[in-house]
Amino acid sequence: MGKSEMFKDFNFKLVVIEALLDQDPLFLKELTDLKDKYTNNFEWYSGAGSIVEIRDYLEELTLEKSDLEKIEYLCFDGGNEIYHILKPDWDGEDSLFDVLFVEGFQNLKNLKTVDYISMCHPRVLEPFKEAGIKIED
Repeated sequence: MGKSEMFKDFNFKLVVIEALLDQDPLFLKELTDLKDKYTNNFEWYSGAGSIVEIRDYLEELTLEKSDLEKIEYLCFDGGNEIYHILKPDWDGEDSLFDVLFVEGFQNLKNLKTVDYISMCHPRVLEPFKEAGIKIED
């Protein structure tokens, strides 16, 4: 599925990608190569947004069903690694990666638990509760 077909909110897609980083997803090598290539040349404290090449890659990335089936847990936290891959000097003090919608979570057939620390208003997580997914905070 394309970028807009599976997840309405790109920042929610980032939470999903974060959940896959330590589960050997199909896209890991490509993302690691991009990270190595662009974070070494990143203009620290430039005030710029995220690294365009990495953001473009993640926006266009098709998450495979075999990877999505690995996800049992999501964590909404400003300290997630994916944010620092996209913007290495991000301090979490702005709303750059805030999640507004979790539409598309239905594609995560094995999701059991959501850990809420930050990155969205609690009401954004209501669809998880309605689906019987445990929310920890």
